[in-house]
Amino acid sequence: MTEKTQEKQVTDIWRKYRAGVEHHRGKNLYRRDERCWHFYSGDQWWGMSQGGQELPMENIIKPILKYKIAMVATTDTSIVYSAMTENTLLQEICNELSEFAKQVWEQTRMDEMKWKVIKAAAITGDSYVYAFDARPESEAVVQDRTPKLEMRMVDRSAVYLADEQEQDLQAQAWIILAERIPVEEVRRQARENGISEEEIELIVSDAETDTRLNNDESDEIKQGDGKCTALVYFTLVDGEPDETGAVQKVLRFGRSTEQVIYQPMQEVQGLDVYPIAQMRWEDMPNSARGVSECEMLIPNQIEINKTLARRSLIVKRYGYPTAVYDAEKIDNPAALQKVGATVRARNLSGVPVQNAVQYLEPKTTSGEGAVLQQELIAVTRELEGAGDNATGQVDVTKTSGEAIKAARDQAAMVLNDQAAAYKSFVEQVAMIWYKLWCAYSPQGLTFAYKDPAGGEKLMRAIITPQALAALDMQIKIDVSPADPYSVLSMQTSLDNALGGGHITFEEWVSVLDANSPVPAAKFRKILEERKAMQAALAAQQQAMGGMSGMPGQTVPAGAVPGGMTPEMAGTGGTGNAVQSMPV
Repeated sequence: MTEKTQEKQVTDIWRKYRAGVEHHRGKNLYRRDERCWHFYSGDQWWGMSQGGQELPMENIIKPILKYKIAMVATTDTSIVYSAMTENTLLQEICNELSEFAKQVWEQTRMDEMKWKVIKAAAITGDSYVYAFDARPESEAVVQDRTPKLEMRMVDRSAVYLADEQEQDLQAQAWIILAERIPVEEVRRQARENGISEEEIELIVSDAETDTRLNNDESDEIKQGDGKCTALVYFTLVDGEPDETGAVQKVLRFGRSTEQVIYQPMQEVQGLDVYPIAQMRWEDMPNSARGVSECEMLIPNQIEINKTLARRSLIVKRYGYPTAVYDAEKIDNPAALQKVGATVRARNLSGVPVQNAVQYLEPKTTSGEGAVLQQELIAVTRELEGAGDNATGQVDVTKTSGEAIKAARDQAAMVLNDQAAAYKSFVEQVAMIWYKLWCAYSPQGLTFAYKDPAGGEKLMRAIITPQALAALDMQIKIDVSPADPYSVLSMQTSLDNALGGGHITFEEWVSVLDANSPVPAAKFRKILEERKAMQAALAAQQQAMGGMSGMPGQTVPAGAVPGGMTPEMAGTGGTGNAVQSMPV
């Protein structure tokens, strides 16, 4: 697995990585991505000669991209697992997995990460997220039956693919993720993996910083042995045939530096997908990478900034009066440029001081530069679907929320491709989560989730590995608008239904969303307190009725021993694949 290259024994993983680096450099990918991030962030004279001056700029890229990112990201996203069967037991498992997915979505802070994913895709063309189970290895995974997933974003320039023309990540022969890690940490991991000290000595710092965005050797803190480039290598191989003879793919992964594989290749049984999700902003035929929205706007942005800089220089030179003075009569001519300074004159001999100092009137300049600049800005925004009407730059006090929402919905139609790309990204994440749950939970799943009926009560689910393996699921992603105007419109509809008597107050509270402008949690608490009071009053009345019937007390019909309710007595059977109970 090694080959000799200039006195170094490099690993096969490193050789594949170097092939990916050469591809990226051939496409100028590192420089292009860095340029896009600089232009978006406002450093738009980056890489250009400014003649020692701080030149002005007018950033149109950032507001355009912020608008488009917000139109895609301002949504409530939920993952729904559904069984492709009429088996009620499997349907119940899918319902519980859907509830657990909501909890994992919150724990992994996906509402925050989705903004970063969509933003990176808009700026550079595509973005990636790597998912993994954070539980300790070996016995701890078996003992701890509650999955602990973590999500990590990866720059697209740090992702290397076996086939840059294949758009389906799961069809790649291998995928490499590159990262910069302190040498001490890599050596520690190598020792934990049983690597010999002789090989560990070959783990040294390197200067592979030009392949990282906004990173060079001067940016890294010089301490210890420095940092080195570490690679995470993934590949899908054929596993063992099952009872029917079918062969399933199995994920193999390992970690490598330039000369040492410090985590030997190992298989993850039951995991047949790459744990990496991708979002492409816009597709390009025969390319695994997306098309950057930012990069397409840079030429117009440069022309706008150059026009603004030319106008600024002209105004500096010719836009203000210029002093002309008689050098024989003015002792301190520099004072003419200072506010409130005293000008010393001599040899006037009765000549008015106006004859010694005069000012040239500023020359009128053409307004073509300003017209061109404003035209470039307006036309660029309109062509990008981000004009004033589209972005909602209207007086909300004079326009109804429904009208604003309708106008924005119409303008958002140009982003249908991006909305579909985001939905596809979430579907990839949902499938990866399910596959990780199956692979890293050989003893089954145990997790708690909030009662879908409402309230703060937690339900506990226990799902056997046989039930997980028997699932034939379909993944559905529900995406609903969450911008202020959409939320207000939805709330108005609910209020009208309640005011018209079409629904009860309890029904009105039950359908309130988390982002509703009304205090839904407080209303639910009030209803729960009412139910508790009614239950207590009913119990008190029943007790009083029982006392009046003594001594000939009878057992009510349907009662069961041990204080159990009929519903509790009817459940049971240790052979159930899924059990739900309140915590």
